[in-house]
Amino acid sequence: MSSLQLVDFVDAENQPIDGLVSVSRPSLTKSPHERAILLQAATFEHIDYVYFRRFKDAEGKGVRSSQVAAYVIDNSKQRLTEDDLAKLHHQLWLHGVAPLVYVAWPTRVDILSCARKPDFWDDSAEERKDLYRHAERIEAPITDSALRVTGKRALKTAAEIAEAFSKQRRRLSAYRLAEGTFWDDPDNQKLAKNDAAAHRRLIQAIVEADQELNGAKYKVRRRLLVLMVLIKYLEDRGVFRKQNPFGRFESVRGLLQRGSPDDVLKILKRFEDKFNGDVFSLGDQADDLTDAELKRFAKLVEAKTIGKQKHFWELFSFEHIPVEVISRLYQRFVTGHGAVYTPPFLASLLLDQVMPYDHMNGEEKVLDPTCGSGIFLVGAFKRLVIHWRSRHHWKKPTAENLKRILSRSIHGVELETGAVDLTAFSLALAVCDALHPDAIWKELKFEKLRGRNLREGDFFAPETFANSDGHEWPGKFDVVIGNPPFQSKLTDAAKVVDKSRPKDQPKLPDRQAAYLFLERGLMSLAPNGKLCLLQPHGLLYNSKPTAFRQYLMTLSRLHTVLDFVSIRRMFEGKNNKGADAKPIAWLALQEPPNQQPINHVTFRRTYSVSQRIGFEIDHYDWHRISPQQVQSNPVIWRASLLGGGRLCAMSDRLRLLTSLKVAVAAKKWVYFEGFNVGSNGQPCKYLTGEPYLPTEALTVNGIDESRITKLTVKRFELPRVEELYKPPLLLIKENSSLPVAFWNQSNLTFRHSIVGIHAPKEDERKLQDMFRAIQKHRLLYRFCYFLIGARALTGRATAINKQDIDQLPMPDDPAELDLSFWEEALKEDVLNHMADYVRLGQDSDLLKKSAELGDVTTYSSLFVRMLGSLYRDLKAHEPVFLNGLTAQPFYFGERPDVSWLGQGCEDSLHRLIYDESGESLRTVRVVRYYEGNVILIVKPDRLRYWIPSTAIRDADDTLIDLRRQGW
Repeated sequence: MSSLQLVDFVDAENQPIDGLVSVSRPSLTKSPHERAILLQAATFEHIDYVYFRRFKDAEGKGVRSSQVAAYVIDNSKQRLTEDDLAKLHHQLWLHGVAPLVYVAWPTRVDILSCARKPDFWDDSAEERKDLYRHAERIEAPITDSALRVTGKRALKTAAEIAEAFSKQRRRLSAYRLAEGTFWDDPDNQKLAKNDAAAHRRLIQAIVEADQELNGAKYKVRRRLLVLMVLIKYLEDRGVFRKQNPFGRFESVRGLLQRGSPDDVLKILKRFEDKFNGDVFSLGDQADDLTDAELKRFAKLVEAKTIGKQKHFWELFSFEHIPVEVISRLYQRFVTGHGAVYTPPFLASLLLDQVMPYDHMNGEEKVLDPTCGSGIFLVGAFKRLVIHWRSRHHWKKPTAENLKRILSRSIHGVELETGAVDLTAFSLALAVCDALHPDAIWKELKFEKLRGRNLREGDFFAPETFANSDGHEWPGKFDVVIGNPPFQSKLTDAAKVVDKSRPKDQPKLPDRQAAYLFLERGLMSLAPNGKLCLLQPHGLLYNSKPTAFRQYLMTLSRLHTVLDFVSIRRMFEGKNNKGADAKPIAWLALQEPPNQQPINHVTFRRTYSVSQRIGFEIDHYDWHRISPQQVQSNPVIWRASLLGGGRLCAMSDRLRLLTSLKVAVAAKKWVYFEGFNVGSNGQPCKYLTGEPYLPTEALTVNGIDESRITKLTVKRFELPRVEELYKPPLLLIKENSSLPVAFWNQSNLTFRHSIVGIHAPKEDERKLQDMFRAIQKHRLLYRFCYFLIGARALTGRATAINKQDIDQLPMPDDPAELDLSFWEEALKEDVLNHMADYVRLGQDSDLLKKSAELGDVTTYSSLFVRMLGSLYRDLKAHEPVFLNGLTAQPFYFGERPDVSWLGQGCEDSLHRLIYDESGESLRTVRVVRYYEGNVILIVKPDRLRYWIPSTAIRDADDTLIDLRRQGW
């Protein structure tokens, strides 16, 4: 048998499984995106297959590009030596497109990692040579000595060998790559470490070299460093192989080492004239290039170590590094302080929404209103180039073809000069990348983009779009995409736009610039156009933007919200400023709003996301919210973030009950946060010198009276009213654990992190009743913080605010707070699991732990109970654990007699799952399979998939399926 069967890349007949495409037969794929990747892979000569993970969304439409899960090399005839493979591993590590490489030998498969430190590299060696080092090795257990598990003792018995082989095989299986569970396995996570991977390592080395040169102060050194990288990129790509633009110096390094400042400027001028642009200019720094500066710089270039990276020039060949990495390197030096960078895998996801490869016409006019480094415009341009090639028999475009696409389709606006330069440079590199190296030198003249397709200026200022050089700015665009600044500060032109707003329109909340870009972006769409802009999460989750959000939904149809609130440190940035913003993406279609449901997709912080491999979405992350729900329940988005399904109904029910704020107002009691201290405040005689309760002295066990002191503060910005500090008092701390206390002994002062309710003496008993009600329903109220609150989940881990407390349900009839069994299950899951899952992602128990038998049994019992009122003879079969997947069968009536549920059924059940329902596993990682009297539910083995709330949602989905089938 082929050794590729060991990891399931081929079936029993040695036929490739779905997603494994031969590099030599690219026409076998119908996807232009896959075809382009196959053609790129073919340039490495020895790659035989590309394994794609393919997706479909909840509606059955492909809106996510296929993801390269691995390259596969069939070396079963040993045509490649280990030295050959070591060199190839080096190249693919630099390329960085596939995280893994599977190498098939006659009786084994080696797995090489391209997503962590260079395994082929030995920094300590004086003489550099690539070494063949696998990260994992699997071979058939023919004899006791045939199997070796990397890093562990040799296994002794046949039984041990068989068990270990089975476990390792399934852990490294192509099926796990397909279903997205590969990187969930802790044993596989060692194969990826983004901080040590090629692109991050290269950028860090150059940044450290710039620091060593003091490039922030000596701009000519920084500019030389940037130009050196660019010219080295062209040199390594073979652009100069038929001519030598360096004259007697032969290479860029020779020029820097032996040339004079005049020589350097002449050569750079030659490049400027050749390529018709100022990309190669030293600009204002040219006069600062002295002999001393050049020698200092050349010494660094000649060194074996750049930054902390030893043997820099031998490790990094720019022949195989994608041009996007060069752009990311440049943006570190060109854009302003505090700039935030959109990671490439996020940009690709957003482009998939508005420019899916299979649904383009090639004529799209694209706008990024805040183009920054140009990552979205470069991505859009590359998609248009792929579309052009797919329509022209996959031939390489000419320079004129590419410039025509640029001029017709790509448009950007940016306020910062350096960012405009960077976008122009990034697009120039993208043009180079699409050309044959010989054509770059022979044909390429960079068009002037500044003032034409790229406008430096304020997006809200009309003068930014005045016609320039005969280039007329389009009135409307087919695609608007980008990442506008998240800042509560408007430019002068933006203020004018905001002030011109009609009186019947809601005001711009918090002067948030991103919201204004979104509004004007929607107005820039052509008929049937698409917009996808990143926005602050407050647009969904804060109360202030509610009216503005509803107004935006009248401008066009809100199709989808991509929600990244759960993902931490999404962005990269200088000093990490703004890097931990929790964005959403607003996807709108330029068509009249209607009552079609809005997709709310909640992305989670998985290991593959943290390592920039790709986003994972499962069935429980897809939510459908009606526009009517959005209008009537402004916090409905929280229900989806916590799991969706019946939580939406609970949100509606609890939110409509009389709230604590309303109940207190009806009784005309005093209800405020405590005082605020401030140096600009005023004295307050009813606060200073009075008994004072420190915030930390109010705990879930009540007031620690031993910590009450006298208040010594003398000036207050917000002292509140005097009655607030008089007994009787009900005190609630702004913390999700809900510390609450009743106090009737004396005056008591407290800060603004405690909310106080004061009632008249005659209402003391009623206030006590309210206190007891809060104590009794403490867990329910904690649940309400998350489900219908304002700050919980999106702020600090335990932080809430007065708005959260305001919304606590306080109905006249306490029975309205009673929960059904399924509501109780949802509440427990939110408190015990989902709140932490939102905040912690892969560090939460839901992803760290696998579901054990007890967890699956609890899940099954609730599933049966949910359907029991309609199907009384439904029972749970014993679960089957498949090492990465768990299969839970249910049956009606008699115990089933099917071969794939018998003893030792794991292999047959695995085949059934992938033969019948593989697409569902690849896309949403949940399979419901029906045969005879059996319902089979298959999901990954992580605890996240086997908690009670998923049993409720699975039961609801199963009921719909059964009704459709006539049960």
